[in-house]
Amino acid sequence: MTTTVASPTFKYYQVIGNQSGPPRPGFTAPIDVALGPGGLLHVLSSYYEYDAKSKFVVKCNFNEDYMGFFGAKGEGDEEFTWPNSVAVDKSGNVYVSDEWLNRVTIFSPEGKFVGKWGVKGNKNGQWERPAGMVFDADNNMLVCDSLNHRIQKFTKDGEYISKFGKFGAGHGEFNMPWGICLDRQSNVYVADWRNDRIQKFSPEGKFMMAVGGTGSGDGQFNRPADVAVDADGYIYATDWRNDRVQVFDPQGRYVTKFLGDCPGYSKWAVDRMASNPENMKEQRDLVKNFTPERVFYQPTGIVVDDQNRIIVTDTGRHRLQIYQKQGR
Repeated sequence: MTTTVASPTFKYYQVIGNQSGPPRPGFTAPIDVALGPGGLLHVLSSYYEYDAKSKFVVKCNFNEDYMGFFGAKGEGDEEFTWPNSVAVDKSGNVYVSDEWLNRVTIFSPEGKFVGKWGVKGNKNGQWERPAGMVFDADNNMLVCDSLNHRIQKFTKDGEYISKFGKFGAGHGEFNMPWGICLDRQSNVYVADWRNDRIQKFSPEGKFMMAVGGTGSGDGQFNRPADVAVDADGYIYATDWRNDRVQVFDPQGRYVTKFLGDCPGYSKWAVDRMASNPENMKEQRDLVKNFTPERVFYQPTGIVVDDQNRIIVTDTGRHRLQIYQKQGR
């Protein structure tokens, strides 16, 4: 007897955010999102170079409770220049990678500066433009060393452990690795940006599988920015230039895609419009086509929580769009 297992279905769940900056609730081009203890969302914004309030981390939850922010544009201890990724360790400490400053900055769960580490270079333990980060089960950090085209592993305090990968387009090679995640078996998935694919590796860095190729068809990518894997092994990847998220089964077979389905406004956006209704009405009256408000524009970061909610940083729309996986 053959047993047929139904494919999962996906339902639009929620939108969080609007374009705004500290101290008001909102994001400015959210580029990454990480889950902390208790499911707390940490959202990293990285926008205009000239605005000191365009680089920051917001803490919030699925109820849209705004829990504050930390960080600003600059080169000081609590500042960022080109922040790229955010990760949270088991204790709730928050780590932010900075491509320009070639460092990781560490904050306490309350957002207070704790420390920083990182050295520019191409030797073991050095990097050039650190991008995506993720913690493993041992609380060690794996980092996409993007311009050295490799993945490096460190302790959470910055001590070098190991590496894998090199420049190229073959199996196990990279061209600007950008996003990274782990599955429940500690296998490593990497968004291989300029090779337009997702690669899967064993915990030791042995190549296992590649998914994708250049293009705009189903299963193809135009600059995949990030990747996430759920408890059943389904793979989710933000397809940055194609303005979509693609879903693959554990064997790397294309399942479906999300184009963005935002049905309306988040609580933050409603509150903002209510604070200045006349001005907001004038701006809304100028809009002739509201379709773009529903769909993704350059989605970048992605993560899946333990309730199978797929959280996407809809970067160009300054918000999170969230989907719910149903069934298997």
